Amino acid sequence: MTSVGERALSYSPRSLTALRPEMVRGWTVKRYAISALRPAPPDEVLDFARIAVERSLPDPYDGALSFGYSVVHEDADGCYVVVGWWSPNRAILHTRTWLADWHALTDPRPAPPSATACIWELVAMAHERHAWVDHVVRPAEPDVDGYLASTVAGMF
Repeated sequence: MTSVGERALSYSPRSLTALRPEMVRGWTVKRYAISALRPAPPDEVLDFARIAVERSLPDPYDGALSFGYSVVHEDADGCYVVVGWWSPNRAILHTRTWLADWHALTDPRPAPPSATACIWELVAMAHERHAWVDHVVRPAEPDVDGYLASTVAGMF
């Protein structure tokens, strides 16, 4: 696999799909999938994301909301996933980015520390920021159901 951000590419819209949230060790994780190859990634790519989420999340916060999201992205050279989770004070986003060659999807490896996300993954991340502020941070009482229902999908 070429190092993150080294392979030349031309921009074209990619499919972004919102998936059902999942519970992972006490965390509620919203999930997104991006594909440069087809309308939606296959199960083995989604499983790659689940492994990365499991490896990323700390223990749930004691007495605070424990929410996060993942954005898995399949491309010709392999797969990537950004895992984000919100801090106990609800203002800080923690992230880890993972990658894998097509033949090693069951063994994600950390991306270089300076790699955060690509232009397609940032669509979901920007949406998550707005949904988090609108439904959790701004209201007097968090609207968790509203946050979970707020997703983005389409060609970007």
